[in-house]
Amino acid sequence: MGIIVQGLSHVYMAGTPFEKKALIDVDLTVEAGSFVAILGSTGSGKSTLIQHIAGLLRPTTGSLRVFDTTVDSNTKKLAPLRRHVGVAFQYPEHQLFEETVAKDIAYGPSNQGIVGEELAARVRQGMEWVGLTETFAERSPFHLSGGQMRRVAIAGVLAMEPEVLVLDEPTAGLDPKGQRELLEKIYKLHQERSMTVILVSHSMAEAARYADVIHVMHEGRRVLSGSPVEVFSQREKLVQWGLELPPAAMLGAFLRQRLGSSVPQDLLTVEALEKYLYDRWQGREDP
Repeated sequence: MGIIVQGLSHVYMAGTPFEKKALIDVDLTVEAGSFVAILGSTGSGKSTLIQHIAGLLRPTTGSLRVFDTTVDSNTKKLAPLRRHVGVAFQYPEHQLFEETVAKDIAYGPSNQGIVGEELAARVRQGMEWVGLTETFAERSPFHLSGGQMRRVAIAGVLAMEPEVLVLDEPTAGLDPKGQRELLEKIYKLHQERSMTVILVSHSMAEAARYADVIHVMHEGRRVLSGSPVEVFSQREKLVQWGLELPPAAMLGAFLRQRLGSSVPQDLLTVEALEKYLYDRWQGREDP
């Protein structure tokens, strides 16, 4: 088992006029080696939830277990949890500060006590994982494009070799090509290393394309969980919670209305939709 969240609640500024219940009795499970998406509108509790998973917040009530580390309201040290989890918050390139790409990527693992050739190998591996060649190593991260800076920041997280990678809106601000390239790199790494990935996103299309399981948050509660097909079949509920279907799924739903139930429900990506339409109009399915 990877991550188990049980009855997790978190209250900001408890006992003051500004008290805010950010999480309310949340239960969820993330299987080791899975790719999970957490969806929800602004203020739904997504960021607070992943800050607990990353060991940055302590529960007000309830608990969570990340592999062999359990955290509850009485836990004194959160550092043991952090050794399992690497997190890249929204616009992680804003955290870059070293004079070269290599030094920036090396910062995290060096704080873990990694030195010498092992540290250099971690840097090279981190760059390879995000698609940066060694020619970038001695360049200033501040002279790179926005997408390249994003890759450097995520390479620094990956160089610490976390068991769980948490990505908070990793494609925010990138153009469509940069978005796809970055997530394809992450997905390939997830498959090759069986790395657990938790993707927090406003993009329904990203969740539909990559996630095995989706958890939907609304007003601090987990309100829906399931496979992408199961979750995106609940359009009325999603709209009620401020979410929409992926564009391809919306077109698939329109086709089901017009053509009937023979249109499958798993047309959640552009590729799946294209294949279905091609096969249908080529006469490989009943009209």
